[in-house]
Amino acid sequence: MPELRKDPVTGRWVIISFERANTIGREQCPFCPGHEQMTPHEVMAYRENGTAPNAPGWDIRVVPNKFPALQVEGSFDRHGEGMFDRMNGIGAHEVIIETPNHDRTLAMMADTEIERVLSAYRERILDLKQDRRLKHILVFKNHGAAAGATLEHTHSQLIALPIVPDFVREEIDGAQRHFEVKERCVFCDIV
Repeated sequence: MPELRKDPVTGRWVIISFERANTIGREQCPFCPGHEQMTPHEVMAYRENGTAPNAPGWDIRVVPNKFPALQVEGSFDRHGEGMFDRMNGIGAHEVIIETPNHDRTLAMMADTEIERVLSAYRERILDLKQDRRLKHILVFKNHGAAAGATLEHTHSQLIALPIVPDFVREEIDGAQRHFEVKERCVFCDIV
């Protein structure tokens, strides 16, 4: 059964759906080496010298999300419709496959491997920042069935939006209120 969880920073309720967490095994995993044809073509990869794109030999691989929330191609086509403002879902939605090893989690990685994952985030953010249409870039990670992850192979997602979401301002305001009352950082308390 889905569950509601309250965000301690913003006070908003978030739906967590456990039903989505039907994970698949290594033999059908689109993120495992040898299954590169099961994903869109890579936009970036850290790979062994001499290996071809979209083939085994990578350490970290970044691909467009197969089911993107936003798409890079197109124009905003912003317009009013009745009392509502609308625009096309322009942006980017990418998957960062953090390791070729199906069973290796971020927690199992050496510091140097984690550093490379963070470097991949940075490289993608710097590239996407060149698109003036994009105003906010967020990297997030769903890990495990309880978080709604449908693939157990460790990965992160990057989403680049044409707007700065209200929740970003709300989180900053909520963190400031928490600090004023408790004289400590809410994010440090969470961690």
